[in-house]
Amino acid sequence: MKPAAASSGKDETRASSIPVSPAARMGDRLRRARLMAGLSLRGLADALDGEPSHTQIAKFEVGEASPDSKQLARFSRVLKVRPDYFYKKDALKLATVEYRSQTKLGEKARKRLEEQAYEFFERYLEIERILGTTSEALLRVDLSETTGEELPEAIERAAEDLRSAWELGKNPIPNVHVMLETHGVKVKTLPHEEGFDGFSAFATDGEEKHVPVIALSKCWLEGEEKDLPRFRFTAIHELAHLYLKLPDGLSHKEKEGWCHWFAGAFLIPRAPFEERFGVNRVKIALNELIAIKQEWGMSVAAIMKRASNLGLVTPGRYKTYCIVANKNRWNVNEPGTWSGDEKSSRFEPLVLRALAQELITPSKAAGLLGVSLPGLGERYTPLD
Repeated sequence: MKPAAASSGKDETRASSIPVSPAARMGDRLRRARLMAGLSLRGLADALDGEPSHTQIAKFEVGEASPDSKQLARFSRVLKVRPDYFYKKDALKLATVEYRSQTKLGEKARKRLEEQAYEFFERYLEIERILGTTSEALLRVDLSETTGEELPEAIERAAEDLRSAWELGKNPIPNVHVMLETHGVKVKTLPHEEGFDGFSAFATDGEEKHVPVIALSKCWLEGEEKDLPRFRFTAIHELAHLYLKLPDGLSHKEKEGWCHWFAGAFLIPRAPFEERFGVNRVKIALNELIAIKQEWGMSVAAIMKRASNLGLVTPGRYKTYCIVANKNRWNVNEPGTWSGDEKSSRFEPLVLRALAQELITPSKAAGLLGVSLPGLGERYTPLD
């Protein structure tokens, strides 16, 4: 294995050096806000009671005309963004977005999710620039010349190497979300969308700095569909897309399979897994799998797949498990729970810190947090 460049999409993400007029910049911000809200041109015009019309909005978006202050205020209200959103320089770029699977999301839904994530990552990088904080680079592992026979062992080593670099040892990870953000990977949870688990990309803010970003479905963290092991596995699966440079000739399905393999290897390293699970297993009790799930925060399905990948169970034994799991609909409601926590709050404290140090105004802090000034007052209590 050899280190690869931080991002394979460097040319795609480089900010253009061609001057952009204020009208064009504002128009692009308007277009992004509209996509983020999931509205068509006509849909936005209807929400504004036809004033301005969809044709006038289209002219705004391509920079042929500029909205006045009253129109911007109405756009802000309907699109649920602060007025200063339209004046920001659009420097952040996302390289090719990798989704968790070949999702059935339509183009409109994809755009909405990507713009919602984009807007958050933009604010995240902005507050880091204000504070002058730096994050470690995610050095990719180049497996592009690795043969199919070599990939299993190479991916196991890659997972162990990253755990070692991040000083995680070989113990269970208590909070994957916090771990990722601690090591420079920006994470955003997004509203539930049918068919969406997560996506990943590298972002650049025009300074040739490539930042790994991951967006994940919020549904796995709350409500009836709450499934923290699935959230954790999906997060590390997306990390694999960022960390591993896989051979170009692989199909999408094959790449997904290897990212699955990496996620299992990263969440439960081989040595402790073999010690916990045992080798050459013929009969397995469900209670054993639940106990491993409760300790390591990985689903029963992923545990059995990990055992199959490492050859600890025969293909026939794994197939039998899959039949039992399907019969009992464990894909909908799997036995056992993991009682850990996957919340992270790194972003908000950074904003409040900048406010306390008087590096930003209360209005700017409210804008970064996406709250009103009264809402900011509920979050910020100075000690002096």
